[in-house]
Amino acid sequence: MAAAALLGLLAGCATPQYQTVVSLIPPEDAQGRACVQDCDARKTACQTDCQNRYQACAEAIEPQVEANYEAALKQYEIDLKQYAAALRHYEMELHFGWMNSYPYYSPYHPYYYPYWWDPWPGPYFPPSYREPAMPTRAGIRAKLVKTNCQDDCGCLPVYDACFVGCGGQILRETVCIKNCPPGK
Repeated sequence: MAAAALLGLLAGCATPQYQTVVSLIPPEDAQGRACVQDCDARKTACQTDCQNRYQACAEAIEPQVEANYEAALKQYEIDLKQYAAALRHYEMELHFGWMNSYPYYSPYHPYYYPYWWDPWPGPYFPPSYREPAMPTRAGIRAKLVKTNCQDDCGCLPVYDACFVGCGGQILRETVCIKNCPPGK
């Protein structure tokens, strides 16, 4: 009963999610509509040119991909050796150090047993470091493309300015799409 009430309370406190809806209202007159068609043609040309430049950039990066992949594999090998050494050290600490974790196993304790062995060593806590991830050519290529190639050429803001210049209107409205408060 209490768990259901807690879930209901948490569900009621969910953050609303909003989305901006953009509406383009074209101009009424024929001259304005012709102007908007010119804006559409320029936007399409801009996007096509941008996509072509992006593809050319992505293709020009291919020679760098192999070199960076080889370097990433060498670094992965080094990281993996360091990880294996750290893991062996951690396991040795667990193996030899767990007997010292009990309060009665102390040279200052009156019941000091130097050869005491307990078959229940206590809880196991995994190491705090993670195994390194092996690099892939696709991952290296994606990282190089993201840092060197631009896929957004700013065509939409130019189009919006042209559309408004032709007499059109742009309406932006923020609408709640999920977890909406009552009355919205």
